[in-house]
Amino acid sequence: MPETLYDSQRRWADSLPPLSDELTQLACVLADEEGWRIGAHPLWPLFVELFRAEARCDPDPAALGIVCGCPEHF
Repeated sequence: MPETLYDSQRRWADSLPPLSDELTQLACVLADEEGWRIGAHPLWPLFVELFRAEARCDPDPAALGIVCGCPEHF
């Protein structure tokens, strides 16, 4: 069976180091936005820089709900 988008996002998130509470809360704020608007959100550049510093990779905008871990964002 082919891997679903959720499965690939979950695998990606599971490979991340533990992230700070501030970063996961910021991911939650961004996950509330419509997908096409995330990159235009004024907090997106801050999130990208913090994410790169903590996770040492680029964030996946489509996986913000998995990063924040809120049931409403799954």
